[in-house]
Amino acid sequence: MAEVADNDKFAVPLADGMTVEAVYYGSGTLCVSCQVGCAVGCPFCASGKYGLRRGLTADEMLTQLSAAFARGHRPSRLTVSGVGEPLHNLSEVAAFMDAALRRGLPVSLTTIGAPLNRLADALALGHNGLMLSLHAGRAATHRRLVPGGPDYEALWATLERAWPALARRRRRRIGLNYLLLDGINDGEEELTALLGRLRPFPELTVHLLACNPVAASSSRSPPPAAVDLWHERLAPAGIHARRANRWRNRPGGGCGTLHA
Repeated sequence: MAEVADNDKFAVPLADGMTVEAVYYGSGTLCVSCQVGCAVGCPFCASGKYGLRRGLTADEMLTQLSAAFARGHRPSRLTVSGVGEPLHNLSEVAAFMDAALRRGLPVSLTTIGAPLNRLADALALGHNGLMLSLHAGRAATHRRLVPGGPDYEALWATLERAWPALARRRRRRIGLNYLLLDGINDGEEELTALLGRLRPFPELTVHLLACNPVAASSSRSPPPAAVDLWHERLAPAGIHARRANRWRNRPGGGCGTLHA
């Protein structure tokens, strides 16, 4: 099926009367939710506004795929990056991934990395990529932006312990999501601290994401020139850095806007 011009964010009703949202990107990716609500409470994200209600079953995650097909979409890949934290519901997420792979659909995950004892398990899954939502170079900023996240120092230590056991090809599938927020985490001190953290992990990709405005938050992205500056500083340091793609920047881009 040819790429569509726009993204399609849609609600998926569940058998108990609850509802979650998913989004199909015009690039061919379907973003799937794994929980009704979220316990992490990131201040820039609408998904956890009302807290966590419950985890979804693997079948309920597959229901979102069926709903996308019913709307005329034919995803070529899936990402568990919608409402909820995959590591809080890892057994069902893993079952969903197995079912999707049997359908020929690769699956990536987006996680805050907590609980840390499940992060190593998630790294070893047959994923198409695992993105750690970090959004900070310093521990204090991380606590502010990811209040339900793991201890910042312990997160890096966990990654450092797991790194030697990962094949280089697998390492290239691990990335960091960094949502640049104007006046909050886009300053020189934050960037310098992040560069220091990244030196032991040359294969990591840093994804510089744009902030999708939501009603519950006043957070906004910095001017494009600030994003360019970060990209220009990361690349010469040997860091693989990518800006948000055009689908993420369009209305209905999904990131941070999905509700339960």
